[in-house]
Amino acid sequence: MTRHQWTVQETFYFPAEYGAFTEVAECKVTPGFTEDRTEDSIRLQGIYHIAANVVFDGDKPVAGTSEERLVIDDVEVDNGKGYFEYAVPLNVDLPAEYTGTLELHVAEIKATPNDGGLHLEWTVYLQEVQEEVAVAQPVAAEIAVESTSHMEFLANADRAVENVHNEMEDFLLYIASLDDDVTRKIFHSNNIFVEAEGQTSE
Repeated sequence: MTRHQWTVQETFYFPAEYGAFTEVAECKVTPGFTEDRTEDSIRLQGIYHIAANVVFDGDKPVAGTSEERLVIDDVEVDNGKGYFEYAVPLNVDLPAEYTGTLELHVAEIKATPNDGGLHLEWTVYLQEVQEEVAVAQPVAAEIAVESTSHMEFLANADRAVENVHNEMEDFLLYIASLDDDVTRKIFHSNNIFVEAEGQTSE
C-alpha cells in the first residue's frame, strides 16, 4: 500500500454584520472525487466539502478592505454562533504508476483567526489500496455432500424410469386383454403417446 500526503489551505471571511471570527467549535472536511486515467497520468477532480460550526465576536468589528476575499454569505447565525458549508475545488495530478484503488483521507485540520476571517489548513493523505487475491478454501466436505446428493438424484431417476417402464408394461397388457375389433398399438417416443388403428381381420 502506497501513501502520500499534501496540504491544502483556504481563508474564509464573513459578512461584517456578524462581527469578527473568533474560533471554530467543530470542522469537518470531506474529499469527493472522480478519476480520469490515461497512459501517462491520473487526474483526480472533485471537491473538499467543508462543514463548520464557528463563533463570532459581534463586539469586534471587521475592518473593510479592498483586497479580493472569499466571503461566505450563506451562514446560519444564532447568538454569535454560526454554521456554514463550502466546497473547495480538488484537482490532483498523479503518475500513472498507481494501479490500485485510490482513497483520500483528511486529518490535522487547523483553524486560526486571520484579520477577522477564518484560515483553514488541512492535510490530505492519499492511500493506494491493492486488491487482495482471494485464497481458495478447501471444499472437500461440500464436494462430498454434493456428490452424495448427485448419486441420490441418479438413483431416484433410475427408479422413476423403472416405474414408468413397469406402468407401460401393465398398460400394454391391459390393452392386449381387451376384447374388441380394434387393435391399439402404443409407441413411446419423447414421452408422447401415439395411437394407431390397425386393420380388422374377418
